[in-house]
Amino acid sequence: MADRPGFRKRTFRLHIYIATLFLALLVAFAAISITTQHYLSRGMMLSSAETLFNRIGQEVKQSIAAIYQPARSAAELLSRSSLIDANTLDKRLVRLPLMAAVLQNHQEVSAVYVGYQNGDFFLLRRFDPHSFLGRALGAPPEAAYLVQSMARDTEGLRDPRFVLYSDDLTQLSSQPVPNYIFDPRTRPWYQAAQGQQRVISTAPYLFYTTREVGATVAQASINGTAVVGVDVTLGALSSFLDTQRPTPSAQIFIFNEKGEVLADTDSDYKLQVDDLGTPRLPKIEDLSHPLLSAISAHASTELNRTRAYNTPDGIWQGIVTGWASDKSSYYIAIAAPQRELLATATRIRNISLWLSVAMLLFAIPITYILSRLASGPLKALIRETRAVQALKFDEPITVRSFIDEIDKLARSMDRMKSTIHRLLSIGSVLGGERKFDRLLSRILSETTAITNARGGLIYLVNDDGKLEPRFAYWDGQDRQIVPTLFDLAQDKDHPLVIAFNEGKCAKRLSVEDLRRWHPHLNADKPLISMAVALRDRQGQVIGVLLVSPEEESLSERTMADRLALVEAISGTAAVAIETQRLIQEQKDLLQSLIELTAGAIDSKSAYTGGHCQRVPVLTELLAEAAQDSEDGAFKDFSLTEEQWEELHIAAWLHDCGKVTSPEYVIDKATKLETIYDRLHEVRMRFEVIKREAEVACWKSIAEGADRTAALAELDKLWATLDEEFAFLARSNVGGEFMAPPDIERVRKIAERRWTRTLDDRIGVSYDEAERKSRQQAAPLPVSEPLLADKPEHIILRPEREKIAADNPWGFKVKVPEYLYNRGEIYNLTIQRGTLTEEERYKINEHMIETIRMLTRLPLPRHLRNAPEIAGGHHEKMDGTGYPKRLKRDEMSVPARMMAIADIFEALTAGDRPYKKAKTLSESLAIMAKMRDTNHIDPDLFDLFLASGVYRRYSEQYLSPAQIDAVDIEPLRRRASA
Repeated sequence: MADRPGFRKRTFRLHIYIATLFLALLVAFAAISITTQHYLSRGMMLSSAETLFNRIGQEVKQSIAAIYQPARSAAELLSRSSLIDANTLDKRLVRLPLMAAVLQNHQEVSAVYVGYQNGDFFLLRRFDPHSFLGRALGAPPEAAYLVQSMARDTEGLRDPRFVLYSDDLTQLSSQPVPNYIFDPRTRPWYQAAQGQQRVISTAPYLFYTTREVGATVAQASINGTAVVGVDVTLGALSSFLDTQRPTPSAQIFIFNEKGEVLADTDSDYKLQVDDLGTPRLPKIEDLSHPLLSAISAHASTELNRTRAYNTPDGIWQGIVTGWASDKSSYYIAIAAPQRELLATATRIRNISLWLSVAMLLFAIPITYILSRLASGPLKALIRETRAVQALKFDEPITVRSFIDEIDKLARSMDRMKSTIHRLLSIGSVLGGERKFDRLLSRILSETTAITNARGGLIYLVNDDGKLEPRFAYWDGQDRQIVPTLFDLAQDKDHPLVIAFNEGKCAKRLSVEDLRRWHPHLNADKPLISMAVALRDRQGQVIGVLLVSPEEESLSERTMADRLALVEAISGTAAVAIETQRLIQEQKDLLQSLIELTAGAIDSKSAYTGGHCQRVPVLTELLAEAAQDSEDGAFKDFSLTEEQWEELHIAAWLHDCGKVTSPEYVIDKATKLETIYDRLHEVRMRFEVIKREAEVACWKSIAEGADRTAALAELDKLWATLDEEFAFLARSNVGGEFMAPPDIERVRKIAERRWTRTLDDRIGVSYDEAERKSRQQAAPLPVSEPLLADKPEHIILRPEREKIAADNPWGFKVKVPEYLYNRGEIYNLTIQRGTLTEEERYKINEHMIETIRMLTRLPLPRHLRNAPEIAGGHHEKMDGTGYPKRLKRDEMSVPARMMAIADIFEALTAGDRPYKKAKTLSESLAIMAKMRDTNHIDPDLFDLFLASGVYRRYSEQYLSPAQIDAVDIEPLRRRASA
């Protein structure tokens, strides 16, 4: 027990720990900072100077390029203008505005001119009427431009002339200048540009007329008859360098490989005059500048590297960078005194040291006091944050402090706790809502509640990119909205459009604005409108959420806080809206694919017509009648929203298996028809037999037989053959029943022989060749029967198409041994219709394929019964249907409904080429017999009659001729008999 007080003395309270830690870090930071600055300041400052010099060098290079670029663009433009082909002064003056625009827009350009192949010259430059030349020409004070022309007059003689223009290009005077002799063809810029396909620039030189130093940018015309030149003066370059000094005493020089100084920041820079009195560029040695001489001595060996230079003025830090242009090298030298470079850094270092000491002394007591005052409420707030972390929102935060910030923090955390609680509630509420309109209503009601707003609206972007109002909630209830569209390009001052473009907007709206933009709200006083863009997961704006707080006047801070809260809610709302839209779009896509499949099946064969599209309508009409029934067998029948969707999809896909049914089987109109009608082959064999008989007849006559008797016998045989073929043709059409004597006669006719002299195993498909190889080929010529059931007519059933008795789908069907039997006798002796047993199974197999296809789909839980509903419309109530032989009690009510719909549609369909559409009375009578034989559900058929479903369907899909009078009472009595 004696050690416990000592133990407590060794612990630290929160405020002591905070104060000690803060002061220790501050002392450590100050010590490290002072020590680091002591050892690294010099290197840092010099490194900074190097970076600064390199940056200035780059900017100077870029600025030089920028000075030259307008001249290059102007030269290239003028070289393609009509000025090139102008051969008189008057024609050249037409393009004067274009040349003046170059001078007006670019102060660095001093003159624009064209030299022609014949020696003509046309120049425009700025003009000072007070200059020596201006006084010599007696120029008026408004003179702004001078045209120097060397052209030819009408007699072909040179006409040197100076023409003065005002600033607006009004001609002021035109004076001949006989002593003005200038041939552009002798100038370096002309000669350099000739033969070049690009813009060239000359080395700096002395301009002929103005005695200014500059460079010429030139471009030869495409046809080579002229060269355009643009003069850029170096005076502007020197002025620019003066603005780039890194320090007040810094020096910047530009010189070339010849040592000629082109520009510098020294105000003593001036041209040199040679022994003949001709001005020239000054060289480095002419300027007697120690720093420049020292830098130039190291220019080639220490390019792009900073070094110190000792001069009589002290130590300078400098760098030389270079670049090449048109085969010439140029250099930029930048230097500054070290004392100036280090002065600012030294001053900053000293200030930092004093500030560190002062802050340390001041922070010691303040830190201790503030940490002690803050620690108590902060501890309580930490406990509250743990409660929030555990999602415990049952109690409000009651922590208070006399420190305003901490007290506000406590109040803010209380509001935050409440807000998080509301936001989580909103998330769970919106996540569970499945109806889109109800979702929008919940979004607005929850948002207005959490933001203390009077109401709100939701606008969504439609397919045309316009904001469309979708829902309004005002004064605690949903409101009817006016379908007003906002054009994002025109209604730019509306808060909704501002929020759409900028993400959010808070704006006060007058009564006039509210009545103009939101007439459905009936606003009677100004309101604050807070709008936030709703963005989907890809960041695309899908709409705008707008709320209006109760308060008429809010501070900017409060408005910003409310807007931020709305923005936070908008994320959850946008995700919920996007999710609902995605679900709906997926449903729409699924429905479109289903309808596409059904339409393709209907279009596949004229024998099915619009069956797949009409059965869903009839099925849903019958389901609605059952759901509306208040008594009888279906008084308790009802479908949920999901079950309606399941029924709808099953009805549309009830015949999807028909995509696997061969068209030639579905459309088989005659017994011998496959891809084509093989009766044509039989006809040709009869023709061959007739030709063979004719040949035999004439051959016997040639050998001495009686001509009359032989021809009579031939005519008799031909008549018999014609009658036999006519019989086979009638048998090929099919009918309700084929009598046994007719079957026997087909077999008898089949015994007739004909001679085949050509190989029937060449030029056929691989499969047919394989089938023919089942028997030995007879030597040619071969006598063959007129009709035969050959082994090659049998198409074996693949293993994959055989159905085991214990198949997982529960199919109970008799599968024929062969896939197809195309034997000619076998097909012609079909007793009913035109289909063989194998072909009838192939047609009925579409139900098997429907169930197989639908069960393979990853259907959602609420659609798991779709295969059963879609696959049961050929089942019969007595268990004799297909493919599962289900009885009435084994089938769902929707499946039995679809069976009735499928039969009624097939009986009344008027778009089937193989039958005439039946009338209402005929169709219902047939279905009554089917009910009496326990083929269809009697209760559903009674509902079908009593509810008038058949009548409503008929009025929409049957022709007037089919809709006859029907007395349903006798039909219903049979159902109850």
